[in-house]
Amino acid sequence: MRSGSGEILTRLRDQGAMSRAELSRVTGISSAGVTKIMTQMIREGLVRECDPSGAFSIGRPATTVEICPEARHVLGIHLGAGQVHIALSDAALNLSHTRSITYDLTEPVEDLIARVSDLARNVLHDGALPFNQILGIGVGVPGGVDPARRVNTHSVLTGWKGIAFAEAFEQSLGLPVVLEHNATAMAMAEACYGVGRAAESILYLLLGKGIGGGFVQTGAAERRSVVEIGHIVVEPGGRPCRCGGRGCLERFFSEEPLSALVGHPDLPRSKLVAAAMERPEWPQLYEYLLQAMSTTVTLFGPERVVLGGDFNGAPERFFADLRRDLPPRVMPQQRLKLAIERTSLDEPVGVQGAAGVALEQFLYSNGPLAAARMSHRQSVRV
Repeated sequence: MRSGSGEILTRLRDQGAMSRAELSRVTGISSAGVTKIMTQMIREGLVRECDPSGAFSIGRPATTVEICPEARHVLGIHLGAGQVHIALSDAALNLSHTRSITYDLTEPVEDLIARVSDLARNVLHDGALPFNQILGIGVGVPGGVDPARRVNTHSVLTGWKGIAFAEAFEQSLGLPVVLEHNATAMAMAEACYGVGRAAESILYLLLGKGIGGGFVQTGAAERRSVVEIGHIVVEPGGRPCRCGGRGCLERFFSEEPLSALVGHPDLPRSKLVAAAMERPEWPQLYEYLLQAMSTTVTLFGPERVVLGGDFNGAPERFFADLRRDLPPRVMPQQRLKLAIERTSLDEPVGVQGAAGVALEQFLYSNGPLAAARMSHRQSVRV
């Protein structure tokens, strides 16, 4: 449940500048409560009063308020399989000071945490922001996380199990940390800042070294789910998978098998799907993808499916095929609102997802007052 200040900030983020009377109406908070919360947030620089749109009105027009995006920041860290992206983000998910490193999947996780922490300190130093403007850190990881969003419980791609990334980065960097499955974090970013803003539920599918997904439902019944679409069996008894199963979608439809199919190991990732579509094996691979997607959409019932990673470079013909072929395979009531889009977020999408999770946790859900109390118990080690 959101705090009062978190609810107000969320409405301003999603709907733009509003008057105090409008905020009271849409949030259900009393006029006096809105005024009290707004006074404190204006004092702290989180929101500002702005001139009305200029539309004609009788009498004195109501003063509107809007978020000051530059007033608060978070740090986003995306721990991809073999690559790390880090950036600062303001309250509107505008990134700055983006830095990246690569790593070998055999590198001890303790060494990786140390290297990532060093890079994060450099980003914080370069940003030169006052300490009270940095609310916390969001970390996107491959694989599942525990309900408290503190531990990476498992990752098939990296082999990590039970890694307490949140505690490790809090001890190293001195800021509160929230953890999230990477594709689920990207789904949240799309739902709050991208093509999913008008939808009540988003299924985000990410094609890379594996193929994973995340589901986010917004509104009153908020929930997030990891979607292991890459490990839906599409060919029983087929190719062995790193998860221990056989015939999983990932063994046919991810970077490694698609690159082997195309036969050009140096082909840019953005051209991978287009090149695979020209191969005679494509109809079978496409059928496997449709099989897994229809199962997933039927189970989760998203209003919008957003495709990112290597999918983003796919030709429009690929999306047109999906829009034609997927709806007939799901429940009739699910076809009415089902939309299929490529991601609207700029690269690196993973760090946008991580930063979006941090903003949701430390600003838009709990509100700035709770976040400030958490932050003041810490001290950034830069």
